[in-house]
Amino acid sequence: MEQEAKTNFSFASIAVSFFILIVLPLTITGVIISKGVVKVGEEATQANLRILDDSQKLSIGGRAQNIADAVAQFLSDTEKDIRIASILPRDENSYTTFLRSNTRGVVEASKVGIVKIPVPVFREIAFLNKEGMEVLRVTNEGVVPQDKLRNMSSPVNGEFGSEDYFLKAKGMAPGEFYMGPVVGRHVNKAEVAGGKKFDGIIRMAAPVFDSNGFAGVVELALNAVHLMEFTNHIMPTEPGMVYAQVNTENMDYAFMVDRDGFIIAHPDQYLIRGLDGSSNPVPVLDEQNYNQLSQSGEGAENVLKMGFLDENLPKIHALAAEGKAGSLTYTVGDKRIFMAYAPIPFYGDGFSKPQGFGWLGMVVDIDKYHHLSQEKVQEIQQKVERWQKSSIVVVFVSLILLFAIALILARGLYRSIQSAKNAELQKGRKYEDED
Repeated sequence: MEQEAKTNFSFASIAVSFFILIVLPLTITGVIISKGVVKVGEEATQANLRILDDSQKLSIGGRAQNIADAVAQFLSDTEKDIRIASILPRDENSYTTFLRSNTRGVVEASKVGIVKIPVPVFREIAFLNKEGMEVLRVTNEGVVPQDKLRNMSSPVNGEFGSEDYFLKAKGMAPGEFYMGPVVGRHVNKAEVAGGKKFDGIIRMAAPVFDSNGFAGVVELALNAVHLMEFTNHIMPTEPGMVYAQVNTENMDYAFMVDRDGFIIAHPDQYLIRGLDGSSNPVPVLDEQNYNQLSQSGEGAENVLKMGFLDENLPKIHALAAEGKAGSLTYTVGDKRIFMAYAPIPFYGDGFSKPQGFGWLGMVVDIDKYHHLSQEKVQEIQQKVERWQKSSIVVVFVSLILLFAIALILARGLYRSIQSAKNAELQKGRKYEDED
């Protein structure tokens, strides 16, 4: 009986030892992992359960001003380009080299993610003699044939309706230049939904002088996509992030307005002023036509005409025209809106202080932003629950397997010890029998 008790005790001791060495550490590890998952989930939840607080509003306002300054710098660079163009040799090689050497990246979606592709800053460069006839015009596609050249002393010959850039530049003094509005073919909602984009330009022109005086005008067609690139791929509440397409339904986007109140950059490109199929400007959205045209997206938006929807838009335009930057939090219908605005401080010829080129806006629907944050939190919590359940299952199954392995190892070790003891006893008895 005493021997059996010792035997049971020895087996129990071995089993407990294996349990302590193998099973118990895994149990503790499993508990730590489970708590760690919960803690990480709680931290992620707190990080995503955001509200648009004062510090974030200040950050968005600062970001709006930084981008507005970047736009002004870009326009200043193009001012240098028109001055360079006015002194270039008037030949095909010089003009072609000029176009090819001026490119900027444009964001595009691809199979590997978001990429930037180089796009020429200017779509064309042309020299017009003092009568307004194009002598040489080079586009990104090449040199324009002689029979395709235009006489721009008559503005109706313009590609985009009545364009008077020659007449404007003709009367300027040396060193002055003309920069016109954004012009292009209008795109409606259906076309935008089908993937078509607004494809506009800004005409720039400067007088050219030689030893005989006024010799003609040099013209550049600035690709408007480079202006839109400053705002079309960002969300004010997501600093540092770049998106191929911003969904304006979330009311978290940026836009740009010219000095006359027209939208010139917006993720919903059908809001940009352009020409219809008959080369006439599309109507401007107002209180009378809004319900009809907003459905089809066949009208242009001017913030000065949108007071019936949001009385703050014309007020913000007036403030920006005074060179003032700032932000407003207000209610429109059942929406709480935060808008930051900043004037674009470009004061080239025709863009006098304090109004400058226009202004940049960033808009956020506060309640929708918070709602999206709560949706993200719920998603995180669901993931945490799944991770926690998965970790518990893995640890539980591992415990069963390791417990079984521990028993097998304990029994094997116990039997080895018993065999050794039995062999020792038999050896002792043999020696006693010999004696």
